[in-house]
Amino acid sequence: MMKISSIVKGATIGVSVGAAVYAFANATSKEKRHLSKNTAKAIRAIGEVMTDIGDMMS
Repeated sequence: MMKISSIVKGATIGVSVGAAVYAFANATSKEKRHLSKNTAKAIRAIGEVMTDIGDMMS
């Protein structure tokens, strides 16, 4: 049986990646530079959220 935390992680990652791709595809070149700068920060934040959710469920 799949754990709920795995489902939540998968859904969150899917939504995050989809939103990032959509934002990048519809951005101007100036906005793309800003998006590229903030991508690492966003990935770290998502990782921290996933860790916190996993800790709450265990």
